[in-house]
Amino acid sequence: MAFKSWHIFIFSLVPLALVFAGVIIGSYRGVDSDREIFPTAAPATPASGTPAPGGENVLVIAAKNLLFDKRTLNAAANTPITIRFDNQDAATLHNLAVYRDRTARTTTYKGDLVTGPVVVEYKFTTPAAGSYFFRCDVHPDTMTGTFVVK
Repeated sequence: MAFKSWHIFIFSLVPLALVFAGVIIGSYRGVDSDREIFPTAAPATPASGTPAPGGENVLVIAAKNLLFDKRTLNAAANTPITIRFDNQDAATLHNLAVYRDRTARTTTYKGDLVTGPVVVEYKFTTPAAGSYFFRCDVHPDTMTGTFVVK
């Protein structure tokens, strides 16, 4: 028996239809191979980026839609500090780096690049009092701000 072109066409469609049906049924049942793990929410800090009450030197800033959620961070001079950095952009590299000024030639602190979504903590000692520039080194034109040290 010789196969005709319509036989080949039908025999090609049957496996494709079975695969398609398996995908639909599997997604309908909610079958998932990996559990999703969501980061816990960071403690709230004032919108200005001022350290949290109670003497903790923790600032919180998020990266979302290729922007920082704050344009200004405030901290005390020459003090150990933690910046809780929440990269909310999935599969996107970001960091937070502090420079002496907008030329970004003199680095004060440079956080590691991290792929979102992830929350990391950058720990360092703040510089002397003054106004500094911060940015994401991957997106230096859109993700910038001022780091005010008093």
